[in-house]
Amino acid sequence: MSGCPFGYGAKPEGEDTKKFSILGFETEITGDGEMTNLKRDRSLCNYTDYIQTEALLKLQEGESIMKPDRTGMMHHEELLFIITHQSIELWFKVLLKDLEKAKEMLVKVVDKEATSPVGGQVAWKDLALVGHYLRRSTMIFHHASGTFPVLQTMHPADFLEFRDFLVPASGFQSFQFRQIEILLGVNEKERASCNGSHVFNALQEEQKEECEKQIEANGSIKKVLEDILMSVKVPDTFMEKFYECTEELQVLRQKGPAHHTDERAKAMGKEKMEEIKELIENPIPEMKSDDARQRKESACLKAALYVSSYRNELPQFAVMSEVLDELVALEEGLLLFRSRHLHNVERVIGRRAGTGGSSGVGYLERTREYRVFTTLWTLRQVFVRSSILPPLSSFHSDPSNVDLFKKDA
Repeated sequence: MSGCPFGYGAKPEGEDTKKFSILGFETEITGDGEMTNLKRDRSLCNYTDYIQTEALLKLQEGESIMKPDRTGMMHHEELLFIITHQSIELWFKVLLKDLEKAKEMLVKVVDKEATSPVGGQVAWKDLALVGHYLRRSTMIFHHASGTFPVLQTMHPADFLEFRDFLVPASGFQSFQFRQIEILLGVNEKERASCNGSHVFNALQEEQKEECEKQIEANGSIKKVLEDILMSVKVPDTFMEKFYECTEELQVLRQKGPAHHTDERAKAMGKEKMEEIKELIENPIPEMKSDDARQRKESACLKAALYVSSYRNELPQFAVMSEVLDELVALEEGLLLFRSRHLHNVERVIGRRAGTGGSSGVGYLERTREYRVFTTLWTLRQVFVRSSILPPLSSFHSDPSNVDLFKKDA
């Protein structure tokens, strides 16, 4: 056989001259084994069919009962408007799949049936992969935010040429975005209403029911994260040592940059440490210290603090700490998306009411106040530099063999 070194298109003895290569091209072999007349076999997979280009390009008709013919472009800029929102919804589909996959892997951390070749119940390679899916989800939020500058090339007055035909359609009818919020763990009690009505009422009935089922299942990433942090085995003396080191650091700060006397520095250092301690012990200001929710939030915060403080000591601490950081980055991506969307709306329609009946910018401003991973945001406020903390060996007789999670987790 001659021709392609991999045998593609080569002419075996006694066979027809026309052959199909592994790449799907019809080839004809010359006498010396060379391929000629290269052409595509249209019966095989091709780009247009694979991504369904023709069907995709027919989805921009902008159906609306308000239009004279119920469909069709009312203005040249309407195509840009539709495609921008369609592209965001497509990225939301990827984001949902990745977040579901990340949650599935996180569940294994506290799943008693899960096993790992590393030891214990945690599959560390899976946990490391969680960071990959979370990073991509964050990038998708950033990418989706990047579509708004393109949309802003449309003049506000041109938008008004077809805006009225959209009523009562609105972005807050996005089913996928509601699913993302629920999957992450947005507090339903803190949701902003629309004209006194729950935003789910803007969805189609079957979508509303699906959202309610998703909430009832209580399977958010926030819930899984809480279960993981509650399973972390924090050494009994860690917080005591942490508070001691925090006070020492605060005293040094008062002596150094503030130039206070030793006595004044000690008093202020103690005061600052007590403020940090209060934030850790009672991270929910409006809740009593003996409330079960308060105690759980405090325990989660201490676990996150322990893991992050020793993230450079052992691989399992590093992997878990990375997941915590990626969750913060993910929520930051969501917050930036909300903010970019808000300012895009204000730039185009000002403070007008939304087409779906909301207050428009006023409603969007309230949604920017949502916080999901409150524990991880509070963590940023109580960190101290790891170099002043005692080594991990001070809590474990064999620091090279530390079980990060409780055996009965």
